[in-house]
Order: sequence, then structure tokens, then C-alpha cells
Amino acid sequence: MKKSYKLIILIIISLFLTNYSIAKEIRTRFGFFINLPNEFIAIQDQNLGELMQEYEGSDMDKEFFNEFMAGSSKSEMNIEYYFPQKIDPERNSININYQRDTSLDEIIKQVDLATEVCPYYLQVYKDLFKKNIKQYYCKFNNNLKFKYKNIIQIKHDGPFKDTYMIQYQFDVNRKMVTLTVGCQIKHCKYMENVGTNIIKSIN
Repeated sequence: MKKSYKLIILIIISLFLTNYSIAKEIRTRFGFFINLPNEFIAIQDQNLGELMQEYEGSDMDKEFFNEFMAGSSKSEMNIEYYFPQKIDPERNSININYQRDTSLDEIIKQVDLATEVCPYYLQVYKDLFKKNIKQYYCKFNNNLKFKYKNIIQIKHDGPFKDTYMIQYQFDVNRKMVTLTVGCQIKHCKYMENVGTNIIKSIN
């Protein structure tokens, strides 16, 4: 009885680990590689027709994707988007922005995080969303210190009701990367976990 019980536990653990380890390595438009879970779709070169064939969402979601990509050319996009297939992609997404002319390590030598950087971002997003929003934290993330010299983590209210926007800023090849997680509150733990795993996988 004990042996069969242990076997069941081992099977459950292996299934759990398998579900969370399935990912595909993709090359970003910025030149570095990331691991992206299989249940996410990457918009890299505007192959929207292929995207729509893969996507299992509603007609409303498809309309959102069409509006989202309308009028943008590949050369204009300095940002890459990753959308989940199984939850609302309008309110849950991840994107990476790569600023080739900026270094976070250089910025924080010149400005103070608490008195200059954090208030600046709060005002930027108030203006962008055209509403009063809350900044929940703006801090250095020491959990990822093993991989990045400096990494800033910021959390604000998102543009939609009951959403958050969580951002990570760090340098890759001496250029600043901003990874943004937009999420419905009920999905934020999952989305943030995907985001931090993407950050850890960058190579």
C-alpha cells in the first residue's frame, strides 16, 4: 500500500513539473532569446493571419487583435507582445520594450529611485491612462540580483478596472529592457510568474 501511495505522489509531482516546464525558446526581435510558455502567442513580425489561426478565443478577442495591430509597421515596433491563449488577452498580456539608447545602470547613477524615478512613472501612467491611479510599490528587486546588477520592479493600477500593471526594468547587453505584465487581479500571480520566468530565461 505504501509503495503504491509513493508511486502516485511521484506521478503527481512529475505531472506538475511537466505542466510548468513546457516552453519554447524564441529569438526576440532584439537579438536575445527567451523561453515562452506554449500557451502564449508571440507577436513579433505581425503575422496576424497565422496568429488568428492559432488563437482559440472569441470573435471579440479577434477584433481586439486586429485593432491592436492596425496601422503599425514592423519597422515602427520597438516592442514585442506575448498573449495568453486561455485567458482574456486584452487584459492579460506581457510585452518587452528594448531601448537601445538607454542604460538603466547609467540612469540610476544620476537619479534617485524614490524621489525622482518612482514619482515620474506614476505621473506618466496617470497621464497615459487619463485617470488617477495608485502606485503600490517602486523598488529594487533583489531576488533577481544573481542575474542582473540592477533591476527595478514597479506596480501600478492598470488601464482597466480590476487590473494591475507590473513592470521590471533591467539592462541586457548594456541596453535597458522594460518587461511589462498587464493582468486581471485574479490572474496576476500566474502572469507575474510567467514574466519573471521570461526574465530569468533571457540569454
